[in-house]
Amino acid sequence: MAQPTAASPGGGLASGEALHAGLDDGWVLPEPAARQAVQTRSMVFRSFRRDDGLIDIDARFADTRPFAYDNAFRGACEAGSALHHMQLRVTLDRKRTIVALVSAMPSTPYTTCTSVQPNFQQVVGLNMGRGFRKALRERLGGTEGCTHIVMLLDMMAAAAVQAFASDNYRPRDPGEAEPVRVWRVDELVDTCWSYKADGPVMTRMRAMNQGR
Repeated sequence: MAQPTAASPGGGLASGEALHAGLDDGWVLPEPAARQAVQTRSMVFRSFRRDDGLIDIDARFADTRPFAYDNAFRGACEAGSALHHMQLRVTLDRKRTIVALVSAMPSTPYTTCTSVQPNFQQVVGLNMGRGFRKALRERLGGTEGCTHIVMLLDMMAAAAVQAFASDNYRPRDPGEAEPVRVWRVDELVDTCWSYKADGPVMTRMRAMNQGR
């Protein structure tokens, strides 16, 4: 098992790393009032199909401030340095069960934060399906875990759904069978506005399932 990575001094940013790449691109909100940036938080999830068939999800959580400041625990902090910079790689089998996890904490608000990383192994063996949120907090809630890592893992469960869905649509290798694509209507129904049981989206999904 890979060893967890500890925080490094000076904000923990890799040379030239863009923690918030594309930050100012793609916004379509109305023009804002006059204002100044004070903080940026980002969470990124990237999914990969491994050669052995397992799925890796790499996640990163970062908080930065656009100005230099003094921190009671870390001293002088440079503009743009990360107050929080935490990373996870979670490996899932085809049933969305966690089979491995590695972590890194390049930048944390306190030097004590990194010592919690061995506790993250408690989620290995959990399934990221229904009941995951409750099981996650039973193992890593309170002083057993890290608020931001728990947040990443919580959101990763949703990212995992998209990872496996996307893998169904990837180009297939020669001779590789196309997967049967079936909408999970029972899991989706009434979970959001567009998934209302009597709405057009659910109606179409049911019809497409019947045609398979």
